[in-house]
Amino acid sequence: MTKIKRLKWGVTIAAAQTEGAYDIDGRGASIWDTFTEKSYKIKDGSNAKIATDFYHKFKEDIDLAVDIGLQIFRFSISWSRILPEGIGEINPQGIKFYNQVIDYCIQVGIEPWITAYHWDLPQKLQDKGGWTNREIVNWYAVYVAILRDHFADRVTHWILINEGIVCIGGGYFLGVHAPGKRGIRNFISSTHHLLLAQAKGFTVLKEKSGLQVGTAVSCTKIEPYGNTIRDRVAANKIDALMNRLFIEPHLGLGYPDGDLPFLKRISKYYKEGDLEALKTDFDFIGIQTYTREVVKAAWYIPYLGAIQIKSQNRNVTPSVMGWETYPEGAQYFLERFAKYDSNKPLWLSECGMALAADEDDQERINYYQKIIKITETVSHKGINLKGVLLWTLVDNFEWAEGYIPKFGIVRFDRKTLQRQIKKSGLWFKKYLSEIK
Repeated sequence: MTKIKRLKWGVTIAAAQTEGAYDIDGRGASIWDTFTEKSYKIKDGSNAKIATDFYHKFKEDIDLAVDIGLQIFRFSISWSRILPEGIGEINPQGIKFYNQVIDYCIQVGIEPWITAYHWDLPQKLQDKGGWTNREIVNWYAVYVAILRDHFADRVTHWILINEGIVCIGGGYFLGVHAPGKRGIRNFISSTHHLLLAQAKGFTVLKEKSGLQVGTAVSCTKIEPYGNTIRDRVAANKIDALMNRLFIEPHLGLGYPDGDLPFLKRISKYYKEGDLEALKTDFDFIGIQTYTREVVKAAWYIPYLGAIQIKSQNRNVTPSVMGWETYPEGAQYFLERFAKYDSNKPLWLSECGMALAADEDDQERINYYQKIIKITETVSHKGINLKGVLLWTLVDNFEWAEGYIPKFGIVRFDRKTLQRQIKKSGLWFKKYLSEIK
């Protein structure tokens, strides 16, 4: 196997899924603390009050990443650990904690990356409407400025918002994620405000020279069930929703309301200059992809006119997440995003495979072997791919799925919190040592 030495390899984790320590050292409640109070909303009835206890075990986890040979440690900041009320007084203990994480990364020789927002909005801001309230654009900008002022002297790479479509779609349209809101009005308003916030956050971070600031876009390969015009139109609608809505406004292409007519309603939330303000020349774009969906036309589905064909109904064995594991999507989207701007640096900022506790970890090795082959293929095609960040280091709290899916290359015992590198982690250690 040809090795592409120029690629960097790292790992991604998220505060709400790993930190625990939900009510100590001045941290305020997040929407996920509130959402998981009703255990029936989480598949295994769990919560993230302890999670993997990264708050107390961050050195151990960073050491594991270094031991495996990873070069980048991407972690997210808990907004409510920095600003317990979401706005107002800064919590010095929160600043101290993230300073410790950053400093330890640098001490042991792994590059820290920050994700400013990975879905855990302070509950106090949700009480004011959360992402449906246009004031959040300013709330987010102030929060990002605080992060910049305290951490940007040592952290060069920043991801502003992780997977807007999942955050807003799950939390403000379908109600399956925190804060559990539903409805098209919630979805449209919060989409516009999140994109405005991200654009403003970019401007705030770029006030400090030398920073590389990007976004992380959730991408799902969408295919029509049949070759009929109706099925192809349905697939185009879902593709616009899943893969275009949260990036094309930033690229100056506007909202994809030609394929998604209901998006025309978003103009209700415009203020003068909004479309221009959305334009953002990110320093890089992170692509995150896991699965493929097949859809067919369904006239009775409001707004979308499409319905998903479940994996098991199209001769595909679903993963423990219920979706098709589809590493081939990485090549598809790297090539597709390169067409927006062939010079723009791209990262595969999340990829991974969910397994059940009793499944063979060799399947994860097979998955990553395919990812490596894809990186070689796209690199040889001249696509400006910079590196790959694995999802994830340690098995963690996977949102509404609880602790059932295992994405990590390190397992942990929920009772003892003891970590153990899996077969896939050991395989990666060997692979990374060979390409140095």
